[in-house]
Amino acid sequence: MKKSLINKFISQERFNSYTNLDEYNQNLILSKNAYIPLSILEVTLKNSINEHLSVKVGQNWYENQEFLTQDSLKKIKDAKNILFKRGEKITKSKIVAELSFGFWVNLFKKPYAKKLRTYDLKKIFLNLPSKKDRIISREILYKELNHIRNFRNRVFHYEKILNKDNFENIFDEIYELLEFFDSELSQYARDLNNE
Repeated sequence: MKKSLINKFISQERFNSYTNLDEYNQNLILSKNAYIPLSILEVTLKNSINEHLSVKVGQNWYENQEFLTQDSLKKIKDAKNILFKRGEKITKSKIVAELSFGFWVNLFKKPYAKKLRTYDLKKIFLNLPSKKDRIISREILYKELNHIRNFRNRVFHYEKILNKDNFENIFDEIYELLEFFDSELSQYARDLNNE
């Protein structure tokens, strides 16, 4: 690609993060490869949490002011406003779909420590390792999910992910979290990404 096209369509400022066009291309391919496992993880996390909270808190858990923090309630209100502006019917499934990955990740933050206990984690992540094999706490899940969220945001905002030390094992982390839901789901994501 000619330098004039890089300047016009990519922008020199964005391109300055890369040593050359080959590195830029490698970053695009890596981002492409991340799309499938990230998509499967995000959809699975949303649906699994929604299913559990529908039983634990009630079908309208997303309106429960005692369970949700003010920040979470604001994000739900924002999602409803987006649906309203688009002229879509505001339903639970549409709200769940509209809520960002960050919303779901934040349900594992400290304010939810007494609301999402080990029992709840096992209902969300049905294949979570047993305590004797490995202790997976809410804090550990938040840290891992938030790390993946940071990676996801860089991918989905077309930023550089290549040669970032903190992302060197990110695919293993994503597949491991998918394994916590179901081993077949994790294998499905791996197989689909290798086609």
